[in-house]
Amino acid sequence: MQQLNSFRGVHTIKPDGTFYCLPDFRAYSNDSFQLANMLLEKALVVTVPGKDFGMEDHLRLSYAGTVKDVTEGIARIKWALDPEAPNEIYIGDRKLIRDWL
Repeated sequence: MQQLNSFRGVHTIKPDGTFYCLPDFRAYSNDSFQLANMLLEKALVVTVPGKDFGMEDHLRLSYAGTVKDVTEGIARIKWALDPEAPNEIYIGDRKLIRDWL
């Protein structure tokens, strides 16, 4: 929750007893399908469009994995969306270059 709340413009309400949250990403896109697809393609992070849950500007994020995996996923999302983040990131041995911002 701390990492999600560090995003500029992203708002998250702490969930009660679930393994997912639905942060508001409208600061980055009003189209949750487009945003989910971009994060999958560019940052290799799976999210679920909030539109499926009646919340168009939101993404459903699961935190049922390990702390390391969840933390890395959130870091990749931030890298993909934050223009102030470095242009390069390594995922394993794979170097990704952000060229879309």
